[in-house]
Order: sequence, then C-alpha cells, then structure tokens
Amino acid sequence: MSKIRLGIVGYGNLGKFLVNAVLSNSEASELFEISFVWNRSFEKMEEDKQLKPEWLLRDLNDFKQKQVDLIVEVAHPDIIATHGHEFLSHCDLFVGSPTAFADAEVEKRIRQTINDKKYGCYIPSGALWGANDIAKMGKLGTLQGLTITMKKHPSSMKLTSDELNNKLNIALEENTKEHIIYEGPVRPLCPLAPNNVNTMACAALAAENLGFDKTYARLVADSRLEAHVIEIELQGNGGFSVYTNRFNPAKVGAVTGNATYNSFLSSLLCSGGRGKGLHFV
Repeated sequence: MSKIRLGIVGYGNLGKFLVNAVLSNSEASELFEISFVWNRSFEKMEEDKQLKPEWLLRDLNDFKQKQVDLIVEVAHPDIIATHGHEFLSHCDLFVGSPTAFADAEVEKRIRQTINDKKYGCYIPSGALWGANDIAKMGKLGTLQGLTITMKKHPSSMKLTSDELNNKLNIALEENTKEHIIYEGPVRPLCPLAPNNVNTMACAALAAENLGFDKTYARLVADSRLEAHVIEIELQGNGGFSVYTNRFNPAKVGAVTGNATYNSFLSSLLCSGGRGKGLHFV
C-alpha cells in the first residue's frame, strides 16, 4: 500500500514534533511520507538539517506543484482562512487551528468546498473528549446545551485583547483563587485567544445545531495551576447530561500541555482517505 504524502504547514514546536514522528515513529513512518514543509520563516527550515532540501516550500501558493494527499495545518488560523478552501480543492486537510471557523464566512466556504469536492476535512479532537458523541447529537438536533470551561495558569494564555490581558494581570497578582477571564459564546472568544481555545472551537464545530453562537465558553485563569483543565458540561433531551473533567499537566507558561503532542499524532494517524465530510479524529 502506498504511503500518504503529507504537506506540513507550520514548523513550530508542533510541526517539528510531527515531522520527527514521521521520520522516527514506526507507525507514523509506515503510514506517511513527507511531501513538503512550509513555514513563515524559511530560514528556520533551512537551518534544520533533518529536513531534506526538496521538502522545503518557500511559497505556500505553490503547494499544487507538490504531490500531496493530506495537508496538515499547524501554523495559524489565518492559513485556514486564506488557503483552506484551496487545500480542500486539491487534497484532504487536517486543521490544527479550528478557531479559524469562528469566522462565519470561513466556515461557510470550507463546508461548501467539502460538499462540492471529494476530499475530507479532519479536525483533531485534542482535549475534547467525546467529540464524536457531541457530533452525533448535534447532527440529530438532540443537543440542548454545551459549555466548555478551560482553566490554565495566566501565563499560559496568549490573548489579543487589552481588557482580557488586564484580567490576566490581576489573576497573576491575586494568586489564591480562580479568575473568570471570559464567559459567553465561543465565537467572539476565538479571535481574542486564537492559540488557546482550539478545544472550544472543535466543540462548536461538532455541536452542529448549536454552533459557535450557542456553544458556551468559560476561560478561567488560576495561578495555582500547573496543568490545563478542560471541563465539558452537556445537556440533551429528557434530562440527559454528561460532565467530564480532563487534567493535563503542563509547565507554567506552556500554551500546549504535555499530552497534546501525542494526541495530535494519534489524530493524524486516523486521518486521510475517508472521503468528503467533516471528520473528528
């Protein structure tokens, strides 16, 4: 069986981890091979001697010149906004920055491309336990409510809002309790914390009948934490409910918890070749 040819878009810590896995992990290397690697800083790739020169892609618009079966985006939501529909017109797509879908036009364009073309869009469930169960209920319309609470050390949150950053500073100073940084729909939070709330964005995508406007988010800062905590509260018909609590140890200041890298790899190993549709892996 021929290997799945990967295009890795983004060569930060996560992109580098995935390339290392393809080169050294027995299961990943048996399933995948590298077609190209792209990064905003081309020099960073040139300096990495494990990357073959023929893999390096200078201009992302040239991706069609490469033989690729699955593009893995682990860069920034902007990449999905600008290139996502083009990727999906050419091959399967693995989206590492699902906060991009908080832009209603981006979500509409991606879903339309999925319907029009033959390729699949893969969303890693990451810290969202029960993503496929949420998706099943969302598709049937039986999901009545969904709240995602994310708790982290203040220094692990990278926010673009002065108002929210002021709240983070207070949380750093008043370090004996939890501080609610944001509470409300997922959609307006995503552009304010694009690197922190991928789990919430994944939940809003899975909850098809609720979406980004009716899936509820709570972002909590706690200086006592040395972990990333995800709490999921779900309500269905007839009094049905589910509550989960995920505790992922993380260094203070780390945006990504220790378990997240292997979770991404596990999701990638389940991606590709399923045909058109939005697939949670």
